[in-house]
Amino acid sequence: MTNNYARHEQNFLTYVDSFLQNKNEPCLILKREHTLRVVSNTEHIINRLDLSEEDRYCARLIALYHDIGRFLQYETYKTFLDSASKNHAHIAIQVLKKYNMLDNEPETIRKKILSAIILHNKLEFPKKLPEEILVLAKIIQDADKLDIIFVMAENFTHSLPEKDSVVLHVKDEPEAYSEHILDLAIRKMPIKYTDLVYVNDFKILLCGWIFGLHFKESLKLLSRQGYLRAILSSLPDGQDIRIFQSMINKELCINDF
Repeated sequence: MTNNYARHEQNFLTYVDSFLQNKNEPCLILKREHTLRVVSNTEHIINRLDLSEEDRYCARLIALYHDIGRFLQYETYKTFLDSASKNHAHIAIQVLKKYNMLDNEPETIRKKILSAIILHNKLEFPKKLPEEILVLAKIIQDADKLDIIFVMAENFTHSLPEKDSVVLHVKDEPEAYSEHILDLAIRKMPIKYTDLVYVNDFKILLCGWIFGLHFKESLKLLSRQGYLRAILSSLPDGQDIRIFQSMINKELCINDF
């Protein structure tokens, strides 16, 4: 399966490069680099799990292809905001089928890959998912979130060309945040991208992800990397913010080693 993965990786890079030819598109370069880091995060997670060789292979391909719809999405709509364009997971499925990228794989593998990709950006998973699909969906969610936190930490601290698109066009007002967003985060409830108004709302959402990670290795990676602490410390001062910061720091300390 190693040779097959290398073929898929080349197919992915060839497809992505078709969007980058003779163009300087920082957003698309960022998404290419994001994908490769998600593959790396996936490797870290699956190395700590008891998975079959087939599921390890599927996890790698899911990571490789999970955001392949982002390139067509950005070229068509000039945004990564699904609510202002189309669901990028659905676009990914269309791309994979249009270009026959999984046609050489057995039906069982295709089903696992496509199912996990369509689920990777869901706030909640459907009930009664087959366990083999559920574990793969959890892996890609964790691996994806870990890198999104890294990318956001970079964009919150640097004036990068792609900043506005990456933070989904929310308002950059240093002291402003939505009280209901913070309340949801303190109650460990899911938060929708479409409910974000301010950059600080986005920071709160990202910090709250720590309570939704599925695997101990994901929590350990998050704690070691330090990006969440950087985001957390950049939030404005306030009593409720301090309560939230204390919750997150406690969770990070539990997973320090």
